[in-house]
Amino acid sequence: MVEDDTAIPPPSLPPRQGIPESESGNLEEERAGAQSCLECEVDGCSIESSSMLEVSHVQVSHTRESFSKFLQPVSLREARVIARMSHLCNLAYRVGDIEPSNLLHTHGLEFITSSLVKKEQALSKERASSVSSNENEESDGGSPRIGQRFSISPASAYSVASAVASYLHSQTTSLLRHRKKRFGAVNGDGQEEAADYESSEMATLIASSPVTAVVAAKEGTKDAVAKDLQSLHNCPCEWYCCDDRKSSTRHFVIQGSESLASWQANLLFEPTHFEDSSLGVFVHRGIYEAAKGLYEQLLPCVLEHLRLHGDQARLCFTGHSLGGSLATLVSLMLRIRGVVQREALLPVLTFGSPCILCGGDYLLDKLGLPKDHIRSVMLHRDIVPRTFACNYPDHVAEILKRLNGNFRDHPCLNNQKLLYAPMGQFILLQPSEDVAPPHPLLPPGLGLYVMRHPGEGNCSSKVEFRAAQRAFLNSPHPLEILSDPGAYGSDGAICRDHDPRSYMKCITGAVRQEAKRSRRLKRQQRRGLWWPLITAELSSMFRDGGGGGGGGGQDRTFLVPGTTTAGRGAVVLSGSSAPGPSVVAAERFYAGVVRGIHEHRRQGQVVLLFFFSVKLALMQGFAAFFAWG
Repeated sequence: MVEDDTAIPPPSLPPRQGIPESESGNLEEERAGAQSCLECEVDGCSIESSSMLEVSHVQVSHTRESFSKFLQPVSLREARVIARMSHLCNLAYRVGDIEPSNLLHTHGLEFITSSLVKKEQALSKERASSVSSNENEESDGGSPRIGQRFSISPASAYSVASAVASYLHSQTTSLLRHRKKRFGAVNGDGQEEAADYESSEMATLIASSPVTAVVAAKEGTKDAVAKDLQSLHNCPCEWYCCDDRKSSTRHFVIQGSESLASWQANLLFEPTHFEDSSLGVFVHRGIYEAAKGLYEQLLPCVLEHLRLHGDQARLCFTGHSLGGSLATLVSLMLRIRGVVQREALLPVLTFGSPCILCGGDYLLDKLGLPKDHIRSVMLHRDIVPRTFACNYPDHVAEILKRLNGNFRDHPCLNNQKLLYAPMGQFILLQPSEDVAPPHPLLPPGLGLYVMRHPGEGNCSSKVEFRAAQRAFLNSPHPLEILSDPGAYGSDGAICRDHDPRSYMKCITGAVRQEAKRSRRLKRQQRRGLWWPLITAELSSMFRDGGGGGGGGGQDRTFLVPGTTTAGRGAVVLSGSSAPGPSVVAAERFYAGVVRGIHEHRRQGQVVLLFFFSVKLALMQGFAAFFAWG
């Protein structure tokens, strides 16, 4: 499985020609530009034309009817796989409580190891190698143990937040003083009115935001945070791995945001090059730094699995929220660095994970991976997948560029007005209306849909599909969600729509609903096969047995109550125009059976099975009775 210990060479790309500054929203112009990418020499599209195809700023209004052409119901088999993964992701938040026997009994997976085990082993090695470990434990009160939580007092947190807000307020006010006219509004006389940002609530909000604090932090501070994220003891997310022996698959399940380190990774969202700058792909820096540390932790487990199973080994990564983003990056890093072949990587399944790459679909093409290698399951109104992929207003983009130079040449922000573009395949989850209000673009009622374009394959359809994805990610816009006072708190919409338990419950409900529909369809198909057999057998039996006299025969038709002669319940029996007592008795017997089947539909299948099991005996008995009569 290891490709001679050599990584995949970076693709040869044409020199960068700069990012076009046009922000036209004309769909025909974008399609014309997309069509020109087919004439490029690098895999059909160069990095620039491919980036323009992925990040073209197209705004299309959709209704439920127009959006429905992009939706396809998920099959029952696929939905069961998604439900299983959602259960595993929910367990990741209780790694220390996982019982290997329960995991094996419930999901058929053998527990291998977890981040808690790795940390405990690392701490044991540190204690063993330290000469003065006992003295340090006595003086320092012992080394921190796994699961120990460190709390920050409200007073300390308030002082830190106040200091940051005061500093950022002064910095933001000074830079906005020189940019007033750029953000001014136009009055009725056509003259520009400079907005007084120094005294506005917007300036105070932006200045005091912890997000702005991280964006404007010095490079040395961010480097220290990035180095800390790669540490084993400060890993932002816990994880565990388990094996499916039948398919030689090792599952890596990664937890979402639940620690201080995870929020450090989330807030360090400036763009940086992913792996190699020659790839031309940008990534969320904080999550990328965390993925580097996680990669080193998981690599021994990956190599061990490849050594044990060889070409049959398969790797599956999944995670909720930040864990899903880490799973995506680790899977791509394994392929880029040449550790595994593409056949060994199963699709990555994420739940409520944010978009973190700019040029992600282009990277999948370069690595020879299908588009559905990244499968993002998102609840209809979950704010987290929309955070970096929604439309960013011009004044917000300008502030980010002024505070941090890395945003100035960011292609997604310049061309698409977002931070990171969606990639891979979307799987949209609509809960039942008693759980949450329905999404305006999705069919009402509980459902699980995969988002595909009916004419997928050409550049124009890709542009149209991207516009549909953008329409979904911006309805509702995160600012609209945040403006709702009822969205906050443990019972608010933000927590409800992002909770891993909400994903698990809704997906499980969708699986049960689809299973009922599938059983009902199979039952109807079986009935469609059984009724012709019954009618054929009985018609043949009465033709052969005569009917107790008479000349020309007359067909006698029996109907299942509530059906017509064209329905599957019609039974035509050939007999005489004046049937004898034996025929009348048989008719009454069969009519009673049919009526019972109709009145008791659920028990009808049992009656039919019993009828077929004894049909030979009945036919022989009827034949003997008719011959004797």
